Amino acid sequence: MRYSDINPAFDPLLDNITTAQPHAIGVFAPETEIYVSRNNEARQVVMTDVGGLFECDFEFLFVGDVVNFYVKNGTDYDVFLAEQIRE
Repeated sequence: MRYSDINPAFDPLLDNITTAQPHAIGVFAPETEIYVSRNNEARQVVMTDVGGLFECDFEFLFVGDVVNFYVKNGTDYDVFLAEQIRE
């Protein structure tokens, strides 16, 4: 369940990412490479499946960390979601 102040129409994540649950699961365009980074560190590539589902784990997270989700646009990486860790 997502936080109540987040509009689900513009939110690809299915659950909150927290320090207790450092796991991201969401839906994006099918069979697409997306990129994920914590606090602007090195990006890791995640492939969505045929239904658009993606999952990725983080070794650890702290309150205040920001997890960015990107798509590659030519040679640039555009952020489509920046999720701040709240708990």
